[in-house]
Amino acid sequence: MRISVAEAARVLEERGVLKRLRNDQSERVIPFVREVLGRDLPADLEDFYRAHIATIDGNPALVPVWSEWGGWRDWGETIKRLLDANAVPLVLEGCGNLFGLDLSPGESNPAVYLFDHETHFDRPEYAAGSSLGAFLLLLADEDRAYDEGWPEGWQLTIDPDLNLCPRARAVWTYT
Repeated sequence: MRISVAEAARVLEERGVLKRLRNDQSERVIPFVREVLGRDLPADLEDFYRAHIATIDGNPALVPVWSEWGGWRDWGETIKRLLDANAVPLVLEGCGNLFGLDLSPGESNPAVYLFDHETHFDRPEYAAGSSLGAFLLLLADEDRAYDEGWPEGWQLTIDPDLNLCPRARAVWTYT
């Protein structure tokens, strides 16, 4: 099952768990990130920037913001933080960790992984979504699933391909 970033954002906005940036700056952001990374961007990443997401269930999105007064600030360094691990940051996890989109060559539908700050973001810790759209839906339900005691593997009802991510397994498989 594949859900687009736009569809996931629409669903989450209707639920009240997605907030958008005031201005759509995607026409500046996409070329900027492409230049900083020195490569073409996956279609899902461009769609993520076009959705101008500010937060998902309180988790801040890592989207460069242009200011006429200050330019990009240090966004070039933020975007490059996961480059050695072949990924680009998407969302702050809340404890210093980052969710990032896989940039491995040959991945036409890249997965999203959690990168741990304690290992210096050098490799994915676990799979967080088999696609960016699926990841957004999973992230929005994470706290609720924990609070309500959803069963292990609940993520597969939303993202049945989560166990197929090539670089790391789903989080519950490590326990």
